[in-house]
Amino acid sequence: MAMSGNASVGKCLPSDSPLLDSFAVDSHCRTVKDIISVLWKASTSPWVKVNTDGSVIAGLAACGGLFRDFMGAFLGAFCCNIGEASVFHSEVIAIILAMEHATTNRWWNIWLESDSTSALLIFSCPSLIPILLRNRWYNARSLGVQTISSHIFREGNYCADKLANRGHFIQGSVWLDSLLTELHLDFFCDRVGLPNYRFPLVLVVCCIFSFFLLQRVLA
Repeated sequence: MAMSGNASVGKCLPSDSPLLDSFAVDSHCRTVKDIISVLWKASTSPWVKVNTDGSVIAGLAACGGLFRDFMGAFLGAFCCNIGEASVFHSEVIAIILAMEHATTNRWWNIWLESDSTSALLIFSCPSLIPILLRNRWYNARSLGVQTISSHIFREGNYCADKLANRGHFIQGSVWLDSLLTELHLDFFCDRVGLPNYRFPLVLVVCCIFSFFLLQRVLA
């Protein structure tokens, strides 16, 4: 038992250690990643922060974005129905639309934030931009808007995520001068600095499995 146990590369739970000790087997506990606190942060003046996101449902894409000032106050938002496209395509269009809307509203210092690390790479590697969007991208970059970019986990990008989902139910592109009702809670949590939490995948899977198991037992 001791020889086979010590040769094993399997992992155990901390609660198994007393049992393994009785067999003279070294315990190798599972390592669980920490729960990450995701916090949206306002920009500093004179930067206007815009969070963008893309969405694809059944092959149909949409995107959205939300502008906020250095106090976290709402400045405007947009959502757009794109049609057939990939997730990356929709994320890139969201960034381009953000720069175009910023120019229209004379916001010349834009902090672009997205939960897509691949989409943010277009600032350092424009060759990644889909060929059909390159002309529009270079036109947007020539508008005179100064940009910086950053990544945020999806848990801190709920407002933009809901705007992108809203884009599936409209025609074309829509600019919003007032905050949608369904965004009020997430917007408030962001503005007062309440965090969201990113859980390790193993915990998410266990919770989903437990939920469905409980449903079957109760049924």
